[in-house]
Amino acid sequence: MRLLPIPSVRPGMRLGKAIVSDEGKTLLGDGMELTQGLIHKLRQLGYHQLYVVDPRTEDIVTHEPLRDETLRFVRTNLIGLFQQLQRGGLATPADRKRFSATAERSIQLIMEDLNDRYSPDEDTVMLLHSNRRHFTMVEHFFHNALNVCVYAARIAMLEHYDEENTVAFSMGALLHDIGNTQISPALLQKASALSPLEYAEIQKHTEFGYRLLKDLPGVPPLSAFCALQHHEKIDGTGYPDALTGPDIHPFALWVGMLDAYDAMTNPRPYRPAISPDHALELLFTSAGTHYPKAQVEYFRNRVAIYPLGVSVRLSTGETGIVCKINLARHRPVVRVLTNPKGEDLCTPYEIDLSRHLHIMIHRVGEEALVHS
Repeated sequence: MRLLPIPSVRPGMRLGKAIVSDEGKTLLGDGMELTQGLIHKLRQLGYHQLYVVDPRTEDIVTHEPLRDETLRFVRTNLIGLFQQLQRGGLATPADRKRFSATAERSIQLIMEDLNDRYSPDEDTVMLLHSNRRHFTMVEHFFHNALNVCVYAARIAMLEHYDEENTVAFSMGALLHDIGNTQISPALLQKASALSPLEYAEIQKHTEFGYRLLKDLPGVPPLSAFCALQHHEKIDGTGYPDALTGPDIHPFALWVGMLDAYDAMTNPRPYRPAISPDHALELLFTSAGTHYPKAQVEYFRNRVAIYPLGVSVRLSTGETGIVCKINLARHRPVVRVLTNPKGEDLCTPYEIDLSRHLHIMIHRVGEEALVHS
């Protein structure tokens, strides 16, 4: 199975994974042969990449951290809460109770999936990736919240946090940007540079989030502090209170760094996505000033920034897919499928980037398959 961008999908290819709607309805089944009409329809629905059957890669099994059912539950309910807060907030005790129940159930499902899908001795953090582009602000909010939550929950598992701290850390990660519901959508999606007054307005989302969460039943106080402090930096250059290292809760520092990484590696209205390795480099430039160096190193040593099945272009000009995650997570094994001219190889071969340090991953995903 291989993950291909829509422009590279051709009629006659077969789906490697079923496409299921947000409501749980199967749109196209596993193994379905794709036609030009189906490809066009999927593109209209916002799908930008698909898993397809490829005999050259049929042995590569992708690792998804969460079940589709969990993704649908969290997406539907979290987006519903976000939209309700945009419309006017939690007006009644029933609204507040429903918010808390949704947050608690989401964390429960996420933790159950991660416990089921990782063996006790596995120390890797896998990335989530979506087949659809996130056109709206609420979709951006959902995917950022979910990604940061999965990173945080997985770190809590690796560090053997007790249940209370695991829930507080994970829920703080899931709800860290909930204060954005109180900011103008036009301002959040502005594609040009912000004025000082506009930037000051956006900064208020941390305090708004804290006020929303601090008194909600079922939401731990530490989760509310993640919303308040996730933009603080250990050198005192963050906001809202310009706190320094000892005064910032470690969970908030983690959420801030995970949020920064996820934001960099996904497109925003004002810029394209940054490659995962470049994002890691930028995090390291902030180690010791914005984030503790040990924290950045821990993340680098455990996160698999190139998921199994993703297309990559090497610095040699060859293209292939990631077929194995190494101990050095950012230096995977790549199965090379085409030569530098873009011609398919009769006999694909594998190259272990941890043993060939002079070869770099130059492009990822859709960009990797654009021949230049």
